[in-house]
Amino acid sequence: MRSSVLSVVVVSALVAAGLGGTFAGFVDTEISEGNFYQAGILDLLVNGKNDPMGAKLQYTHGKPCVSTDFWIDVYNWGVCQGGNLWMHIKDVVSTEAGRKDHMGRPYVYDGVSIVGGGIPDGYRVARVGEPMGAGVWSSEPEKIAEVGDGMVGQYYVGPTHPCLMGEDYASGIADRLDVLVQVCDDGRDGILDDADDNGDGEVDAVERARHTWVTVMSGRLANVACTKKYLGFLPTQQYGWIHVDVHLRRILCPDWPDTQTRYWPSNALQGDRATWSMMFELTTDPT
Repeated sequence: MRSSVLSVVVVSALVAAGLGGTFAGFVDTEISEGNFYQAGILDLLVNGKNDPMGAKLQYTHGKPCVSTDFWIDVYNWGVCQGGNLWMHIKDVVSTEAGRKDHMGRPYVYDGVSIVGGGIPDGYRVARVGEPMGAGVWSSEPEKIAEVGDGMVGQYYVGPTHPCLMGEDYASGIADRLDVLVQVCDDGRDGILDDADDNGDGEVDAVERARHTWVTVMSGRLANVACTKKYLGFLPTQQYGWIHVDVHLRRILCPDWPDTQTRYWPSNALQGDRATWSMMFELTTDPT
């Protein structure tokens, strides 16, 4: 009886001392310290800037049938592995902005002539040596194209002509302005490439011809408004280039007898301005 009790006491002591259970011949322990997980940083620069960026496309004195090229560079200045780049065109507005200038000031009016209505706010009576006469404060061809009752070349346009565009045809410029957006993707793998081969911060005609450009958006400005288009994957610490081509179309009067002046309704667009916003979005979302 005493032996049994002694055996129980010895086993209990060994278990308490951590020597119970199966014994291994050898033991080796390694410790990994300092483990962590840190989120990356995503930062898109457009023409080298964050918000507020201001306008990236600005052009005045445009005319129909002439394309104007713009270049926008995007740079992923983050420390993630890269992100998907999207582009929005939004807030499209067309305005009647047809004021002409004389010597850097708003054009004058002679105070006598009647030209399609009252004198616009901000205009003043002509002084000595300044232009005077009918049509000074407004473009005469624009008025004829909008409301008629004037001459186009040797042809008279009446006030009820079917090709008249209507008073202050400002909204028409967004309907007539073609916008083409392209990105450089040489491998057509969706990864944006840096087309600036010489690293001077610009893409010239030689560099443009050397690379492949993929069209991601094309159409009238009024139609592409509020659209979101995927431009491609922009790797970290890498540039991508966006080419934007803007082209103003003419307005045809199909029944006009003179083929040389059949596009006279385009005069209704004179001085009008289309404005819009562009939003660029870099995201790590897979879709």
